[in-house]
Amino acid sequence: MQAEKHLFATTPLLGALLRKRAAKRLFSSSSRDAAVLLARAVEEGHPESDAIFRRLLLLQHGSEPVMHGALWNYWKSRRFEELLKRTHASETLQPDLLQAIEAMPETDWGNGMVFTLWSIADRDDIAEKIEAKGRHAPALEMDALFGLVRGNPQRYLALEDPDHSIFEKAWLAATSTQRQRISTTVLKSQNPRLVAAYDHAVKEGHDPQLVIEALKLCGDHDALLDRLHGLPFTSALEVVAFWEESGGRPKNPSGKAVVEAAVALYRELPGLLPELRLSRPPGTRDIFSFWTERYGSGELQEQDLSSPDPFRRAGALFAGAQRGSVPRSRLQEITLNGTWPEKLALHYLVAAPEAGSRQEHVCWLRPQDNIVAAILTTRLPGSLEESALLAGRVHTGSGSDDRSAELQRKLLQLLGVLQGYFLRGLITVDSNDDAIDRNAVETEELTDAEW
Repeated sequence: MQAEKHLFATTPLLGALLRKRAAKRLFSSSSRDAAVLLARAVEEGHPESDAIFRRLLLLQHGSEPVMHGALWNYWKSRRFEELLKRTHASETLQPDLLQAIEAMPETDWGNGMVFTLWSIADRDDIAEKIEAKGRHAPALEMDALFGLVRGNPQRYLALEDPDHSIFEKAWLAATSTQRQRISTTVLKSQNPRLVAAYDHAVKEGHDPQLVIEALKLCGDHDALLDRLHGLPFTSALEVVAFWEESGGRPKNPSGKAVVEAAVALYRELPGLLPELRLSRPPGTRDIFSFWTERYGSGELQEQDLSSPDPFRRAGALFAGAQRGSVPRSRLQEITLNGTWPEKLALHYLVAAPEAGSRQEHVCWLRPQDNIVAAILTTRLPGSLEESALLAGRVHTGSGSDDRSAELQRKLLQLLGVLQGYFLRGLITVDSNDDAIDRNAVETEELTDAEW
């Protein structure tokens, strides 16, 4: 009690001496209460806090097990805030911290303490000490988290995790930065089991495209087909293109038949796509030629540079930049913060085609058909009602000799093939157009399918 009383002594002339004696007595007591009292004194700004903190950090579990354990338990309860703050601010304390970590007992308590410190600090030097000692966390999810963040998936794969609960707990414990590293580890692993655990545990908290790419890399085509569920049809088409190019197929017979049919339909699409127009539509003018003509006089150009209309500003900017009358600082500002018409004008000045070049700055496309857009935005598996509605709109549209109508039909057939896989029992697939079932979807060359 006397030592505690004098720990913050402010008596003139004797205050410093009393404080040092109090700290010395507390250290020599080797008690839990003394360790906590000294740690709190450091947090509260004790005049000799630097010296006290360093001495606390150098405590060894072998010689002072009670005091050492109480100290680190206290720091852990405070999320190591004071420990990390002081060691981060002082380079001379960094080696002491790493030495303390290395000397931590290799017990469940000691390993748990080190892994908890690493998970909060997320420092490579601490992780390297863990790896050098071959430590494993007593909690399986923490051990898995460490391996996944450090790019060592074997730490997780060595565990039995049939329901992916360990992976899920590890993901929930990870920071946003650590989650990015976990995603990278999964992508690089090319391991189907790890990808499946990631996809199941993370649910909506990840980019579905990452799972798709990971499944492509590990060659799990069965899981890749299943993963199309919930994706927009445009994303599914990218996967079908991958199957067409790579030749990979699911092992499951029904899945393989679906992919074969989808690839066959996909190969017919390029010939049905609308051609690009190589010249602008009648009645239109090239906007850059228009701007050059309009702003032949500098007076109108200066006026429109401050116009509230972004297209007028863009035209004046285009003409002024060509003449060199717009300050470079303003060009840089517009490049960063300008409207898109202004950025377009500046981009064309930088990337303008050479004289005589056949390439234009604009490709004239046919407007996207509403039916095609509706098909492409459908999320698999969609619904039978939506497909029936789209099919009705296709057949009441252009004639059969119209490539646009044929493209619509092929896309709808391809959508129907994939829907058939996910809605087995709800869709009847037939190779001709005479099927009488109201849920029938016409397809082609699907002789080996199993629904």
